[in-house]
Amino acid sequence: MLAFIAYQLLKSDNSSTTSSPEVVPESTSAMVPSSATEIPIATPTPDDPNYVILTREYEWLVPSIEVMELQELLEIGADGLYGPGTREAHIAALEQNGLPLTGVPNEPTGCNIVIGEDICGVQIGNLMEIAIPAVTEGLGSPTQEAGWYTECGTQYRTIYWGALYVDFTRSDLVEPKVVRWGIRNSFHVINGWDKIFPSIVRFPESLLVDWDPNEPDAPISITDIATPGGPLIVPEPDLFEEAIGASLLYNFSADEFSLRTADYVVVFSEYSGDPPGSDETEFRWEFTDTLRLCENPAD
Repeated sequence: MLAFIAYQLLKSDNSSTTSSPEVVPESTSAMVPSSATEIPIATPTPDDPNYVILTREYEWLVPSIEVMELQELLEIGADGLYGPGTREAHIAALEQNGLPLTGVPNEPTGCNIVIGEDICGVQIGNLMEIAIPAVTEGLGSPTQEAGWYTECGTQYRTIYWGALYVDFTRSDLVEPKVVRWGIRNSFHVINGWDKIFPSIVRFPESLLVDWDPNEPDAPISITDIATPGGPLIVPEPDLFEEAIGASLLYNFSADEFSLRTADYVVVFSEYSGDPPGSDETEFRWEFTDTLRLCENPAD
């Protein structure tokens, strides 16, 4: 915990220095050198500080000052989170210098997770008895299961595989079926992500939707503004906006921010701790194909 507090202080110091490089979310492809020969690192020896930084063991998506040191050495965006972009640049540097890969964390394994697409071969409308075994085969055993509950007059059951959830509905006339799935996770400034990501989460390339979250009945339209695809989840909203190339819009009634594209919806809210502004600041994220609406599951 002390290391991460130091990491936050270092981020604050770096952001206040005018000569500091611009911080880019580590998961964007722009931070990955085009080839290993372009990484400006002299071959280190065991008594070289760079040797220690390159060969120490790292954890996947666990924020730390050590990861920030590595990212600064690799000259990529230093956000302190070890993800796909950092891993690719790290491996390239190790191989270039003939160093072992023992400290490189494994990427989460499992079926592909692309927001707005099928999950582990499961489609919206598939029966629950088919969906649960399919997702379990792709991502492992569920980590959290809830019983049936009623919301907006509809019966739901939600099952989690780490940060990934699947919502099921049922009625007297319809067997339990998949109604939606998504990623729901909270990032705590001190302790990091609340739930594990069962596999790498990617966004599809999409088109931004023109809409006003404060006017739910107003017409919406799909623009010609493209949003990038890839593993773009980062905990801080400003970095996410930079990665996605669009702004989160504030919903006054719900006290949350959101973004919509032709393929997915992003919802973000911030809990500032008790008292406000304390170290318990929490960023709450949800990425899904559609918002839950009051609907008849038989439709």
